[in-house]
Formats: sequence, structure tokens, C-alpha cells
Amino acid sequence: MRYLATVLDHEHEFEFEDLKANGCVVRLGEQSFQLDVRRVGTHSFSVLIGDRVFDFDVTPEGEDLILSSRSGTWRLNLVDEKRRAARASLGRQLSGRVELKAMMPGRVVSVLVNPGDQIEAEHGVLTVEAMKMENEIRAPKAGKVVEVRVTPGQTVEKGEILAIIE
Repeated sequence: MRYLATVLDHEHEFEFEDLKANGCVVRLGEQSFQLDVRRVGTHSFSVLIGDRVFDFDVTPEGEDLILSSRSGTWRLNLVDEKRRAARASLGRQLSGRVELKAMMPGRVVSVLVNPGDQIEAEHGVLTVEAMKMENEIRAPKAGKVVEVRVTPGQTVEKGEILAIIE
């Protein structure tokens, strides 16, 4: 099956093929990778690619997945062929209230908006430092910032609501 993955504003198209219980092949352009994927916890996975092991926590958040590892945290939007075709014909529009949540424990470095601000989709809302990396949290939709629940220097826990956009 073909997928489109969006990470850090970069799109990557790839093919995914199941091989056996824990095995699969991922084709990214001309490259092909054989993976052995094991669930090691409720949201934790260990992936063996060649002789290298990668450990990830995967947390669903709306239409996205939050991937966390020792090297950082990333927001991943993964769309299969059917959803991609539907989005192309309808356009992607989020509506209603959106709560921006902390992807993992960290410290708020900066708040880039104020309550009442009108912002566009992908506008930076705040920056959180986690695992020695700064992650900019962006608005998933255009709208009005109705609430900012954090201040610079504040420590936040995973899943804590940081801001609300309507």
C-alpha cells in the first residue's frame, strides 16, 4: 500500500508491504528497507533495520502521530491512498475547537501568540524544549487563539493542554 508521510513540513511518499507477523518492507524512492517491528509496550515499538535498533513511543493525537525517541520528538501525519484522494477532492479543513497538547514532558521556551490573535494554519504557537531539543508547536488550522495556558519557563507534562484554537 502507498502512503504519504508529512514530517517537519516535508512530504515523503513510500510503499509498505507486510512480509510476516513482525516483518515488512518499506520502499522510499529507489531505496528498500526490510524492517522487523515489535510492540514492547502500550505505545512503544522497537524497530530493527539491518543491524540497527530504533525505539519509539507512538502517541495518536487527532489525525497525527507523535513519535518520540532518544533523539527527539516529531509530529507525523500519515495518509494512505484512499484518504489522500479524498483530501485532494475535498481539501483538508479542520473545524471546531483544537487543543494543542504537550507531546512529552518539557519546558516552555517561548509563547508566540496571545489570546485573541487570529492565526493561519501552520503558524507557530509556542516552543517547548524536551530532551535537549526545541520543538515548535504549530497551529493545525487557521483560527482564533482563545486560550494560552502556559508561560515561558513553565514545566509541562505529556498531554497537558498548552493552548486552544477555535
